[in-house]
Amino acid sequence: MKRIEHRIPEGGAIEDSSEMTMEQYSFIMEKQLGKEYKRFAEGLLKMCTPHPGAAVLEIGPGPGWAGINLLRRRNDLNLTGIEASSDMIRVASANASKEGFAKTKYIIGIVENMNQFIDSQFDLVISRDSLHHWTDPRRAFKEISRVLKPEGNLYIHDSRRDMALPGRIIVSVFSRFIPKNMAFHWKASIAASYTPVEIRRLLSEAGVNNWKVDSDIMDLKISKQ
Repeated sequence: MKRIEHRIPEGGAIEDSSEMTMEQYSFIMEKQLGKEYKRFAEGLLKMCTPHPGAAVLEIGPGPGWAGINLLRRRNDLNLTGIEASSDMIRVASANASKEGFAKTKYIIGIVENMNQFIDSQFDLVISRDSLHHWTDPRRAFKEISRVLKPEGNLYIHDSRRDMALPGRIIVSVFSRFIPKNMAFHWKASIAASYTPVEIRRLLSEAGVNNWKVDSDIMDLKISKQ
């Protein structure tokens, strides 16, 4: 039986530091993970087809690249991002504007308390690699369920802490080709992530019974059934 390490929380918002500005972070993330952001958007659009002008909420957009890649394919969508870091909002707003998506909005806030939004406001909720930062996933899942329309769709992606050996090898190899501080934070994010079993339990405890959890060798995905 595979031993699963205890989860090590990573903390909240990522902000400018003496080591790196969020503009630098954004450049590295887009350069290193550009193909992964594209796969995220493609996977989402294979799962569902948002209607024209659909209201999309992105949770924890960081520098914005996941949502921007969705807009590159569906520029009719109205995307709002909720982000805990004002530094990330600065960068995401600049990235979206540069890409021609100036109507995209990023606001300060946390997923556990989204009182900025009314019930059933969004047609689609998305998040890529933010889940491991959430301080209270149960409450977050309840809030997402509240702001998502009953017929709306959901697509949440994150690493899994119990990734299979091939996944751990991939992390070990690719960590050698990125800046050391980025490699450190990548591994810390994995250590802070959840297992599919843990997410299923948290969803059940939150009373959210119509979402499903899928996984592969490295990642887990949450969507609506």
